[in-house]
Amino acid sequence: GRHHGSCRPAGPRGWGGRAFAFQSVRVGANRYVHEMVCLACHTIGGSALCNRCRATLRAPPDRLLPGGIRVVAAFQHEGAARKLVHLLKYQGLVHFARLAADLVESRLPELPFMPIPRAWSRRVKYGVDPAFVIARELSARTGQPVIHGLRPPVHTSRRAGGDHRRRVIPFRTRGMPTQPVILVDDVVTTGGTVLA
Repeated sequence: GRHHGSCRPAGPRGWGGRAFAFQSVRVGANRYVHEMVCLACHTIGGSALCNRCRATLRAPPDRLLPGGIRVVAAFQHEGAARKLVHLLKYQGLVHFARLAADLVESRLPELPFMPIPRAWSRRVKYGVDPAFVIARELSARTGQPVIHGLRPPVHTSRRAGGDHRRRVIPFRTRGMPTQPVILVDDVVTTGGTVLA
């Protein structure tokens, strides 16, 4: 019979680590195989994201923020996409970054990427800067450089899933380029962080 063992990550976490969940499955008296588990719904299958969860990933239409800033998003922030973002932000699993880069690459102008940095306190706590990971994936696909022109605050109040009416602390700049850039963030809701 098939008896499930414990689910465990394969590979390092944190800065761009490759990590996927595998399940030990008993197929005989003394024989086990390892099958990949969907990162979003935890069902056993042949890939890090099952077909059912992949089918729920929907790209929203582009929208404009005040000042004419165009927002291009890979997915609606719901369902499997929401789960994958959470895994990137708090466990350092980069599968979401690769999926997002694959989907938005062709929709972007040929410009350098500037990630919106995570506050230092959260970067140290979780070991990952989600916007930088996404920007790095986009850079690898397009050949455009990643520019670090924004200084992260030491600490900010958590906005993900919280009160988005709170004022966003403005970012300090360092060596800002003179040409246009593409700002990269892991989640855009009201656009307050981008506008800051």
